[in-house]
Amino acid sequence: MMLRISNRIGFCRQVAFLALLVAGSAVHAAGDQKRHPVNCSTAEGDLRAIAAEKKHAEDQQAESVVAITPAGALLGLISGTEQKRLQMLSGDYVKKLDDRAAEIKAQCNVN
Repeated sequence: MMLRISNRIGFCRQVAFLALLVAGSAVHAAGDQKRHPVNCSTAEGDLRAIAAEKKHAEDQQAESVVAITPAGALLGLISGTEQKRLQMLSGDYVKKLDDRAAEIKAQCNVN
């Protein structure tokens, strides 16, 4: 009897943890939609950061194939990273980085 109660408590803790994890991922994903306004005083540094992130993203495209495997997809669903990995694989993320760099260059007259 005591073992059953202990197992149920453990199960409830796991379910609660997963619920919090999923809820936190949803909040994080919603926060990703917001964009900061262009700040011309930091434009050159922003462009360097975007270039570094673009290189990193391109390097990660090959490694992100793990998201397609069943275990990788499950982990991505649980951690909330599956959509980001799939966007990275499709090239959408790199395109967004290019678009942001072009926006900064246009607004701040930086080459």
